Amino acid sequence: MNRLFFVGVTAVFLTTLLLLWPNRQTQAQTAVPTPDRLAAPPTVPAPTQADEGAQLFWLHCQPCHGDQGQGLTDAPDDDWRAQYPMEDQFCWNSGCHGERPYENGFILPRQIPAVIGEESLHKFATATDLHNYVRAAMPLQAPATLADDEYWAIVAFLAQAHDAWQGVPITAVSAQTVILNTPQPIAAAPMPTVLATAVPPSAATSAPNQTIWLVGGGLAALLIMGGAAWLKQSR
Repeated sequence: MNRLFFVGVTAVFLTTLLLLWPNRQTQAQTAVPTPDRLAAPPTVPAPTQADEGAQLFWLHCQPCHGDQGQGLTDAPDDDWRAQYPMEDQFCWNSGCHGERPYENGFILPRQIPAVIGEESLHKFATATDLHNYVRAAMPLQAPATLADDEYWAIVAFLAQAHDAWQGVPITAVSAQTVILNTPQPIAAAPMPTVLATAVPPSAATSAPNQTIWLVGGGLAALLIMGGAAWLKQSR
């Protein structure tokens, strides 16, 4: 009996192992590799203006503004800084992009703002406003060095990220109609709260209350007297 029990347990174990082994091989084969966040965005057969802007953003803007437009800070735990090799994570050191930068270098701001997300680009109402700024000030190390159609492509990419681009190429004529941020209406000042002044009750309002008390007291007295009389007769 013990021998048969041992054989049965061994058979169950081997069967379970054979059933699970192919699944483990399949899981190993279908493992998704960790994406390289520093890599260029994928190309498409027929790129739109925004697709071209994505490539230009990666080349000229992403190093500072982040792969998701999240910005960059000098905080030690900054997620975007951590994507760079260790030797490239000290941008603000002297001799790099901090004080006394390298020859022909530039000083990097301590906090580079986000350009994608709900709290970003709030200073720019339309694509025209955004274009005018990036055309004059970006890239930081070499402003106004890109071709104008390249600036418009970057603007289209950012407008698409803000759900403000409908697929039609943005031009100097149409940019004013591409709304990035709608001005918020100024809230009306709240009306002052007027505290009600306590008014002493008048004789007219207190009279009904007095009547109720008198009637109630009279009824209670009658009940007590009637109960006492009933008890006396019952004895």
